[in-house]
Amino acid sequence: MQVGERIALLRKEKGFTQEQIAVSLSITAQAVSKWENGNALPDTALLPNLASVLEVSIDRLLTGRDVTIKSSPYDKEYQKEKYYWGMQHSLLAEQIVTIIKDTKGRHLIDVGSGEGRDSIYFAKCGFTVDSLEISIPGIEKIKHYSKLENCTVNTIHANLMGFEFSDFYDVIYSMGSLQFLPLDQRRNHFEKYKHYTNIGGYNAHLVFVDKPFIAIAPDWEKNEFFYWSGELAGYYHDWEIIQCGEQIIDCNSANIPHQHAVSYIIARKKVLST
Repeated sequence: MQVGERIALLRKEKGFTQEQIAVSLSITAQAVSKWENGNALPDTALLPNLASVLEVSIDRLLTGRDVTIKSSPYDKEYQKEKYYWGMQHSLLAEQIVTIIKDTKGRHLIDVGSGEGRDSIYFAKCGFTVDSLEISIPGIEKIKHYSKLENCTVNTIHANLMGFEFSDFYDVIYSMGSLQFLPLDQRRNHFEKYKHYTNIGGYNAHLVFVDKPFIAIAPDWEKNEFFYWSGELAGYYHDWEIIQCGEQIIDCNSANIPHQHAVSYIIARKKVLST
């Protein structure tokens, strides 16, 4: 993606017009149009203010990637020999394979893949897998696990909040990682996932739902945010819903037995009727 295309994408994600960007920078709307069409580049002196208006780093504005990537709250756990989330794939991953059946060569990205239990499963089932994870120890676990299972997984070290897609996918998948999306960025992220899904492709997610009768998990972080009942399905109101539901699950993370309320969805991107 060129710088102008990235500026246009970030501007639209924020809901700004070219005129609004121009006013913020004390320039003309024609100048912004020239950037987005690839006919000119922003003056270096404007970059800090432009990045501030779009609420991104200058690195992401110019290259699409943030140079500084925060560590994961699970780094210490992932450094241990034992797999924190276990090595058994999830039911949601199994359901995706059952639904698609012909998985060979299908391109899938596992967003916030942890130690890779689902990424490895998908690769063994024939998918071409990109495994997106912020934790370096987590990535090392994925690489080790993939060697043990004699399969190939392409690891991507990036923060899911700053990651910019460069490919379209047949499946965009996440298992309990999207609670790290700030509330004001959720809709934009789901729209991005939908945009970068091939026609006929799938999105599959599991998120944590706030229920007043279930205590907050012992390893819940301050930068994690609950979803509310029905929210996940709302983002896919214009897609074919294959499966969708809520349930209470038992968990033993942090070696403390507890429960979670979760919402899950598998949705398919269809051609819009005219």
